[in-house]
Amino acid sequence: MSYVDLKTTLREWPYDPDQISVRKILGADGEIRIQMRVELGVLQMEAEGRPDGVRPHGCPSLVDYHLRRLPKESENGNGNGQGEFELSTRECRALRDEASVYYRRYVALFVLEEFESVARDTAHTLCIFDLCRDYGAERDDRECLERYRPYVMMMNARAQAYQALQEGEPTSALAHVKRGILNIQAHYEERGDDEAMRKSEELRMLRNLVKELADQIPEDSLLATRRALRQALDMEHFEEAARLRDVLRKRYGQTP
Repeated sequence: MSYVDLKTTLREWPYDPDQISVRKILGADGEIRIQMRVELGVLQMEAEGRPDGVRPHGCPSLVDYHLRRLPKESENGNGNGQGEFELSTRECRALRDEASVYYRRYVALFVLEEFESVARDTAHTLCIFDLCRDYGAERDDRECLERYRPYVMMMNARAQAYQALQEGEPTSALAHVKRGILNIQAHYEERGDDEAMRKSEELRMLRNLVKELADQIPEDSLLATRRALRQALDMEHFEEAARLRDVLRKRYGQTP
């Protein structure tokens, strides 16, 4: 086996601690990969599947593996006589490790403005959080990731919003952000943590984004109002839907 000195590569791509520096490359096998410049070298990730290229238990990811186990073991028992699916501390630790490698990739993808892929990876990460919260055998394993949930929900909402903007749909973008705000608020309310909700940087960022997006939507646009109504109904935001119906009736004389 021969080894390659990376000194030339690192000199040509200097590390800047004040910004996240990423790029896409074409591998020798013809596959696209993502590289991130870090302090002591270059971190390389797969663009699809698990970022580290590992297939745990022959599955695309640990999430896939445990979701395949879930219905069978919930029905038949998990072999320990309890008759319920549980994740051991070791299994939860492995899931946290998977969340870590997905985090590195979705941050890189966000810089590259690959927002659809950011939404995919953040959704995968939230599924990891759900598995540990719902099935961790130990309290520490169930709680460990919950402090990061608002951040991942915020990144997911931003990714979906920016993807909608790329597709020329500012109304849809606004709906994604508002849904993200509601989801984060519900998380804090469920935990009874009003102080954390009040200080939430994630909520502040999304509310600022709402203001930016609102400026891109004409107030008197009939089409924008009807789109907003469809989004509100799709997301079961019935109070907002009722308000939009009133706008359509009073401003445009239309009954949706």
